[in-house]
Amino acid sequence: MNVIRLKGIVSFVDKAHQVMLQGVHELYELNETPQLWEEDLRINRLVFIGRNLDKEVLQEEFTCRVMKGRNRNEAEAALLSVH
Repeated sequence: MNVIRLKGIVSFVDKAHQVMLQGVHELYELNETPQLWEEDLRINRLVFIGRNLDKEVLQEEFTCRVMKGRNRNEAEAALLSVH
């Protein structure tokens, strides 16, 4: 699997603002945006450009990285969705 480019808006527990994620090859950057999340709706939206990408592997890796330090049940409850 080779990720060339990554862009998206992600939700972190305890952050009221949307966070913009951008990446090129192995360089990634997170920036908090001025946009607040709607009260009950937090949907992570990611776009990957690359070769031999596997959606299930990307979802699992994303969940593990975002929720590092939490148990799996907490991670699944806090991370509503990856599209």
